[in-house]
This record gives sequence, C-alpha cells and structure tokens, in this order.
Amino acid sequence: MSGMLSGIRVVEAATFVAGPAASTIMGDFGAEVIHVEPPGIGDPYRLLYQLRPLPECGENYPWLLDSRNKQSVVLNLKTEAGREAMYKLVATADVFLTNYQPSVLTDLGLRYEELAPLNERLIYAHITGYGEGGLEAERPGYDASAWWARSGMMDLVRARGSEIPMSAPGMGDHPTAVAMYGAIMTGLYRRERTGKGTKVATSLMANGVWANSIMAQAALCEASTFVPFTHREAVNPLMGVYETRDARAVFLVMVKEAFEWEMLCDAIEREDLKHDPRFETSEQRRANAPELVDLLDRTFAARDLAHWVAALERNRITFSIVQRYDQLPHDAQMQAEHLFPEIADLPGRRTVDSPITVVGETKRAPHRAPDLGEHTLSVLASLGYDEAAVERLAQAGVIGS
Repeated sequence: MSGMLSGIRVVEAATFVAGPAASTIMGDFGAEVIHVEPPGIGDPYRLLYQLRPLPECGENYPWLLDSRNKQSVVLNLKTEAGREAMYKLVATADVFLTNYQPSVLTDLGLRYEELAPLNERLIYAHITGYGEGGLEAERPGYDASAWWARSGMMDLVRARGSEIPMSAPGMGDHPTAVAMYGAIMTGLYRRERTGKGTKVATSLMANGVWANSIMAQAALCEASTFVPFTHREAVNPLMGVYETRDARAVFLVMVKEAFEWEMLCDAIEREDLKHDPRFETSEQRRANAPELVDLLDRTFAARDLAHWVAALERNRITFSIVQRYDQLPHDAQMQAEHLFPEIADLPGRRTVDSPITVVGETKRAPHRAPDLGEHTLSVLASLGYDEAAVERLAQAGVIGS
C-alpha cells in the first residue's frame, strides 16, 4: 500500500454506512482497513442491495462502494476468545472505528475506557444516531431518521401541500462519514502534537442539524416561521425548476437576479421582457411572480434540455441540470473530474470516488470489496495465532469463513 496514510491501521467494528464510509476515505489515501464482522451473514450491510425499492442488480453495489480496499475478519465478539483476538488487534491499531450503540459496546467490551489502556496512541472514533448522552442515546438511528427527519430537512424541503419526501439512500450517511474522517484526522494530528491517543465522536443528528444549520440558526434567533410554497407561488421565479420538452428540467439559481434578468431575457429570446413593467425590477417580478412562473413554464417546455443548456451557458446564467441518477456515469463534468475511477481488479467496473483531494497525493486505486471473512486467517497469523490456535477458534465458533 502507498499513500499519505500508508502505515495507518484502522480497525472497524461497525455496520452499514456512516462509520465504515469514513474508513473508506482513509483507505483511499492508503490506510489499512480491517472490517470486523460477526459470524453468520456478517455485516448486515452486505444484504442492503436486496432491499426494495433500491434498484435491482446482480452485483452488491452498496457493499462494493463502501467496503472497497478493506480486509474482512470474522470474529464472534460475544465470546471471550473473540474479544481476546479483538484486543490483540486493537493493540496494533492507530484507529478503532465503531457505530455500535453504547449498550452494545458495553456488552462486547469495546468501550473507550476498555480499549484505551490497550494502546495509548489509539484514536477511538464513535458515530451514533443521536449522540452518547440524553434519553435517546440508545435509540437506533439511520440517516433517514436521525439525519433527514430529525434535523427538520425532511419537513422543510417539501412544497406546500405535497407529501413529505423520502431521503435518497445514504444521503446523510456519506456526509456524516466525511465529518467522521475529519474528526479522525484531527485526532491523529493531536496525537502528533501530544503523543497520546484520544476519543473523537459525532452523530447523524448533529450532522443533520449542521446541514440544516442556516434554518436552525434562524430558529435560534427567533426568526419568522418559514412557510412552504408551491412552484407557482415562488417568491422569486428566477430561483426555480422548469421542465423542458423532453421531460427533463433545469434549476435556475439566479441569486444575482438584478444583473442576470436581462441575460435571461436574451437566453429565452424575449428581448421584449427586459423592460416589461410587470417584470423589469426585482420588486415587480415578485409582485407578478405567478404570471412570470407561467411564462417561464411555457417557454422552457417548448424546447429540449440540450437547447436550454446551450442557451443558458452562452448567456452566463447560473443554473444546473436536474440530473437523473442513472445519467451520473455519463456526466461529462463528473468524468472530467475523475469521480468514477475504475476498480483495479474488476476491469470495466467503476466506483464513486471520495470527495477529497490533496495536492501531491495520489489516491490508492480502488479494489473490490472483500468476501466475508476473506482475511481472517492472515490477520490472525499476523497477531501470532498459529494453525492449532486458529483451528481451536474455528471449532469453538469464534471465527467464520
């Protein structure tokens, strides 16, 4: 392995996304990541791709995404021998990462207070749903619940009178993983300064509130209550989504509308609107917003997306395509930014790169996600277990495949 984190060993006893995805980023930069799974089915995240309404696929794409470049070790941590092996592994680690609930960590003997004495340089990283204190510390939390729903975003983004929207898979987990990555790297930096390890933590709820922090700050400052609106009721019609003739859409984000209004008139080939008394000023556009929305709806619906992309770009309008997820692999700008690197040992298959670059550093090439228990024997051997000891562990049900 190579990279700026080469030589850093991460041991993770975690499941699903927010925890493991943080060490995925570390693995991208060269860290050795050992994912410890229970016997049987292993990490339940291995089965997520079978859950509907996720898109059907013969390949386990969530596991491929978040478990690339990792080793899989199966240990039954409910046994004394399994915990002993884990303790030996933690003693060799730079980072221990978990997202288990506090009571589970207590039952398995994996609390910070138990692991820190084994390794004074250990960075203990803990992700929870709702934090480690308070009445909800034990509440199970997924990003859909603790990040999306609890933060206020789920209620905030819906149009007036519409259904409350569901979250996209992992949309809160992966940003939370980036926060956890930052926390771990901060802990490692502190270790460089002090020589001592520490504990770092974050939660899905904290990251959800941070993502929604402008509106949370508004509430803290007792601002007026935000009132949801529909597309036709938009206060600023130049901040809205307009569908095109080919069932696509563009999102106008004209924050500097005072400067961009005449540019938009050129883009839509309506010179006459520049000095139309209904729309000439920001105040007039707001006063006649429904009428302007109707006009723009009809205008954009008259031509295909490709025409509008060219016209808006030519006139320097701030906008975005409302991209479909199945078009992401073909997005030219994403390709130019190398966001979908090829998996080295799965020719022709690509994955999603982590969203951080460091000048002077080349990320490790992605490799396939491990089979269950694929590295159990080699990791145990590195900890001093001989063949006889491994056989005893196997017969006692401590290790799996």
